[in-house]
Order: sequence, then C-alpha cells, then structure tokens
Amino acid sequence: MILATSFQAFSGTWIKKSNFGGVGRHRAVGGSVNNRGYLGLGHVNGTGVDISYKDWWEYDPSSDSWTQRADFPVPNHGAIAFSAIECIFVGGGSALNGEFYKYNPLTNSWSPTAACPISPGDIQAFSVNDKGYVISGNSLVEYNAMNNSWQTKSNVPVAVNAWSASFSIGSSGFVKTGVNFFEYKPGEDTWIVRSSFPGLSSGGSYGFAADDEGYITCGYFSGLSNVTDEVWKFNPALNEWLQVEIFPGTNRRFPVAFSINGKGYFGTGTNGINMNDFWQYDPSFTLGIEDLIDVSVNVYPNPFVENLTIQLDSQLSEIGLTYHVTDLTGKLVKSGQIDSEKVHLSMIDTNPGTYIVSLFYGDKKIKDLKVIQI
Repeated sequence: MILATSFQAFSGTWIKKSNFGGVGRHRAVGGSVNNRGYLGLGHVNGTGVDISYKDWWEYDPSSDSWTQRADFPVPNHGAIAFSAIECIFVGGGSALNGEFYKYNPLTNSWSPTAACPISPGDIQAFSVNDKGYVISGNSLVEYNAMNNSWQTKSNVPVAVNAWSASFSIGSSGFVKTGVNFFEYKPGEDTWIVRSSFPGLSSGGSYGFAADDEGYITCGYFSGLSNVTDEVWKFNPALNEWLQVEIFPGTNRRFPVAFSINGKGYFGTGTNGINMNDFWQYDPSFTLGIEDLIDVSVNVYPNPFVENLTIQLDSQLSEIGLTYHVTDLTGKLVKSGQIDSEKVHLSMIDTNPGTYIVSLFYGDKKIKDLKVIQI
C-alpha cells in the first residue's frame, strides 16, 4: 500500500558503479582517454603513518570493470594530471618536483617527459586542444605534448589555493579556488573573472565537465572535518551556477572525477575514512512523477515475522536510493543504501507493530509503504 508520494521531476542522476579496484584512499589522481578512465596513486594517513600508493587502474564503462595497469614510477599523492594525445600525464605531488611522466594506454607503460618549470601539487590541472595546463600559486605553464616542451603563460589573477578544482569545456579551462572562479582562454592567453562559486566547499572538491557544462562535487568547508555532498553545475553560456541533486553517497573531501562520453565518473576520497566507491553522473537522465507511477516497488512478506525484502524496479535500483524504516511515532529503526534490486532486512530486533518503509533519493522522499510485524 502506498501511503504518500512527494517527488518532483529532476534532471541528472548518480548511479552506483563497481568499486574502484584498489584500496580506499584520498588525494589520488585520474583522467580519461579513448573511452576509458584511469585512477591511482593517493594515500592514507589516518593512523598517523603516511602510506602513499603507486598503483594505476583502468576503468571500462562498457563492462563496469576495473583492471590494474602498470604502476606509476614512485608512490605519490597530491599529484597533478591532464590528458593529451591519447595519453595521461602525471607529475608533481608529494614525491616529485617538476618531474612528469606520460602513461600510454596502448603500451601500458610510463615514460619521463620534459620537466615542468614549476613544482605543482594538489592543484587540479586541465587540458584544452591536446595541451596541458598546470598551475602553482598564480603561475601557469602550458605543456605541448607534440614537441614535449613547456611554456610559461599569463599568471592567474589570484594565487590558487591547494586543493582547488578545475574542468575544461570547449576551448577554455575553468578554475575554482575558494569562491573565486576564472576562465582561461588559451587562444588569447587571457583570464576572465566568472561568477563566484556559491556553494559550501572552500576546497577539496573535484571538477568534471559533461554536456558542455561543468560540475563541482563535494569538498570541505570551515575546516577539513566538515564535508559536503553538494553538487553545483556551471553553465558557461549564461555564466550561472545551479545546484543540482546532491551526491547520494557519503560526504567527502579529496575525491577524483573525470568524464567519458558525456557522463561524469567520481570516486575515492575521505571523511576520515578512506573510500573506494565509484559513481557515474548522467546529466541526461530525467525521472519524474510520471515515471514513478509505473515503477514496481514491493516490500514483502507483509505481514512479516523477522525478515523483510525490498524489491525495486531495476531503473530505481541503480540511482543511489536510500531506505528508512520508522515506527508510527516517526522513530528511525533502520536505514541504509539501496544498490541492488533486492535488499534484505533483518527485523529481529524490532517489536511487533506497524512500520513505514520510506525510499529517498537524496533528501527527496519517493515512496512510503506500510508493513506489519507480527
């Protein structure tokens, strides 16, 4: 029995994917070329011992699978990455100064490149028209992969903080540092001040672009311990920010994101606990009340004794829903993530009576269903 539905149409959604192939970590690095994603390096330091990684993994969105590839030359975290000429370039960070290495997916190998004239770390790079752009402070340098050379470019209008965010759209790169937001036009070697970032995150977020719009996800504010699930979309044509559906996974700082075929991919990071979950953001996905009228959501057996099963239509099971089970006073007795078509609940620790099973997408309630324990 459906008691209530409170839901409005939304565009864009997060879909849970196979966990990152390596262990949970933060301050990792990644990118995409040839319809594949790559993610690796990073570190953990919650026990007081700093452990950096050098493993490197390839993600295939067509099979939703991870394959371990050749290790980066040294363990490293806080590194910089950009894509060009169907390769990924990684350098800087905790273990390197200006040294950079090129990863060639065809040969599954790393090779050194010309040294960067600045020593970057924890500031996201971007690429435009097969050239990479790296920032340190307010210095900007351009890497030409065709002739393996670096060139100094116009300074950023302000010094870019560590743990900034960036993305590229068309022939421009975009950089967020604190609330400041700038567009860089390589063809003119000029910076343009854009609308200030309106979200909570002051750092530790990550940017990606999809369908000619940019996204800034998660991050921290008012100190590292305060992490957010906010997702903001920037429309360069309108010079406007719009808050979209919140990230349905765990709030975090220092994740990694990249784009493949108009979709964003996002994972790893920390809130004190290092994570290896991985998500896809599909900006073209639209779901509204009309869709939910026809989808199947069933909770059984009803009545039940000790165990309940929530069964959903496959469409709903992939979009990062959560469930709450409350008694008739509104007291929460169980909650969790829905990541499959069937979710089995043990209710052995609850008393006979009437309960409400509620399904949520982010903070939006989709359905309430009444069940009775006997």
